[in-house]
Amino acid sequence: MMNVQKSKFALLLAASAVTMALTGCGGSDGNDGKPGEPGGEPAPAIQKLNFTFNKSVVTNGVPSVEFTVTNEDDLPVVGLQKMRFAAAQLIPQGATGAGNASQWQYFGDETCDVASTCPGTFVDMKNGHYSYTFNMNLTANAKITYNDQLAQRVLIRAYNTPLPDGTQVPNSNAYVDFTADTGATPGYSRKVVATENCNACHQDLANVKHGGAYSDVNYCATCHTSGKVGVGKEFNVLVHAKHKDLTLGSLESCQSCHVETEAAPDWGNWSRIPTAATCGSCHTAVDFAAGKGHSQQLDNSNCIACHNSNWTAELHTGKTAEKKAVMAQLGMSATLAGQEDNTAVLTVSILDKDGNAIDAASVQDKIKRLETITNVGPNFPIMGYNKSPGSGAAKIAKDLVKDGALQDGVTLVDGKLVFTTPALPFGAGDTDTAFTFIGLEMCNTGTTLTACTADSTTTSMKADLVFGTKSGNAPSMRHVNSVNFSTCQNCHSDTFELHKGHHSGFVMTEQVSHAKDANGKPIVGVDACVACHTPDGTYASGANKGGFEMKLHVVHGEQGVIKECTQCHNDFNLDAFKVKGALATSAGKYTTPITATCTSCHAPESIGHGLENMGAIVNGDYIQANQAAQSETCFYCHTPTVADHTQVKM
Repeated sequence: MMNVQKSKFALLLAASAVTMALTGCGGSDGNDGKPGEPGGEPAPAIQKLNFTFNKSVVTNGVPSVEFTVTNEDDLPVVGLQKMRFAAAQLIPQGATGAGNASQWQYFGDETCDVASTCPGTFVDMKNGHYSYTFNMNLTANAKITYNDQLAQRVLIRAYNTPLPDGTQVPNSNAYVDFTADTGATPGYSRKVVATENCNACHQDLANVKHGGAYSDVNYCATCHTSGKVGVGKEFNVLVHAKHKDLTLGSLESCQSCHVETEAAPDWGNWSRIPTAATCGSCHTAVDFAAGKGHSQQLDNSNCIACHNSNWTAELHTGKTAEKKAVMAQLGMSATLAGQEDNTAVLTVSILDKDGNAIDAASVQDKIKRLETITNVGPNFPIMGYNKSPGSGAAKIAKDLVKDGALQDGVTLVDGKLVFTTPALPFGAGDTDTAFTFIGLEMCNTGTTLTACTADSTTTSMKADLVFGTKSGNAPSMRHVNSVNFSTCQNCHSDTFELHKGHHSGFVMTEQVSHAKDANGKPIVGVDACVACHTPDGTYASGANKGGFEMKLHVVHGEQGVIKECTQCHNDFNLDAFKVKGALATSAGKYTTPITATCTSCHAPESIGHGLENMGAIVNGDYIQANQAAQSETCFYCHTPTVADHTQVKM
């Protein structure tokens, strides 16, 4: 973690100066002072390192920095053992050619290990104050011409090497930008994205690469620069290319990452300074130099002539704005009623923007697809994606409208769409409840809903979720206190059209909510997904671990984005396992539920003990695994929490 401040510790500095005058660097720090001040008690525990830069200059080509390090309680951190110091300078916009963006030049770095070697001069003043003077002289660099008129940057990576007394220290980053002669804040910068925006998806940027070493996006941007890394690895190219490969809905808007904030004063560079390298990192079919997909551009000098800032911003944010405008125009509400013959009657109303029911016939020709998926048993669905070995039934997937036409078996009654399902496997308890997930896809031109044609643009609308029972009693509903869809939106955006293409696309909003949080706010859950992501798997019948309890772990693990449970989970509802049977973990093979869920992230051999000894069945047959489903003894010892899923009772 990192925190950079300018003058928070004035008293600390003043007292430090007195201490140094009396004792010199590395000597006794004199009488005990107050906790948190020089001479006071050092931090007994450290969860976070806060850096304050007190003086930063370049003297005769040699950079030096003086800084203070405290912990999360503002207590001085004494005895840091290993740090890497790096130096860079910032070439201003246009300095290397008309239209060129500003660019960091990386002089190099020096790693100082107190226990072994230190290229420069490192001083630990034993009171939270440190200084470092580089060994390198910037004027001696053979590839970069040092210019004392440019903005300078010194970066620090503090290693997680324990203090001499064994106190653990987290990997931490800090940096300071300054003018070479006075150390004043430069008049220009290159801070295009704030770390907090990265962490909206990654939680902790340090987990993305390099073994947890770098937690600040400014460190990434300074190091991944031309001359330091290979072609295509420059930060402005690499970061777009990597995220584009993930096909996350959020990247349809540049402002998912480029947000105006104090930490990113240059956030608007994305539209203000277009360059071939940056634009080409997303628009990969374009070769500017060859004139492929765009008029030939041998440099960046003409880019801004056509691509002015306002036009560029409008073009790149217009798609998201258009989606939101279309989505806001219509909604849905539905009822589901079980019948004596085990069928269920589904009635869907189309709502206007104010929530009033309208005649579905008035917009029928504009409906690309109105899709429904019905299953039974919200807490542990008993209808498979394909036929379940247990119930012998598969989910009921039915389009009510497709390409503007009512489908077979669907009628319009008083302006509402009505469909009666085939017989459902109703039973007692949870299986007295059926539920239907409903998706709506509309044809549009711009923000106007239009009659569907073969080549119509379409927009997925707000999905709906409805429950109904055969008995007439209140329905059972799956818990939604484990994952809130807002955490999905952090990465995928609030216009994410889930599964659009194969499905009509489901936009998850308060329209699917059936519970409220402690503040009375609707919880947008992800429980509707189990209509398809059944315990028996999806289309591959378990071969891809398609059951909902596993699928999200598998998919996000493959992407390498999710590293911590807290990125998605706000709680673990361990009691939910009490009503679960076995989950399909291989084609035709089933595993007891706790073990299946855990092994969707962890390889069985990594867990450290024989799973079968704990009552688990791994890739057994359907009957065997279901008979053992409530015999797992995992929670006798394990007490996983969101913050620490490895927690064990001792």
